[in-house]
Amino acid sequence: MTTLTYSGRLTVVFCWCGIRHAVPEELRDFQQRQHADGERVTSIYCPLGHTHIPAGPGEAEKLRQEKVRLLARLDQAQASRQRTERQLSAAKGQATKLRKRAANGICPCCNRQFVNVERHMTTKHPGYGDESNDEVPT
Repeated sequence: MTTLTYSGRLTVVFCWCGIRHAVPEELRDFQQRQHADGERVTSIYCPLGHTHIPAGPGEAEKLRQEKVRLLARLDQAQASRQRTERQLSAAKGQATKLRKRAANGICPCCNRQFVNVERHMTTKHPGYGDESNDEVPT
């Protein structure tokens, strides 16, 4: 049997089968960089032939997942904004409709037309428009 002498630094890794073995530190660092960058990882084998690769997602994969998560949040925010803008537009349309009806002398409560809407409102619908009054035009 021949003895191999290695002048570099060695790192001890643990295989899932329980065997500890030493690998060159440069190889282990290279493997870790590949894993972090999302590249195909160079395998390191234990003496029994089992493959040793870093577990879990690398930094590049984590960033990709974060990007997907942020894009989904952006889509939700844009949909919410569009929904709010549509509701605002509808409310403005209703306000314009009521303003035009009032300008044409139509009572907002009973939908009848009057020359003097102000006099009609004070005599027939007293308290309409007060904050304490819950009467809603139909």
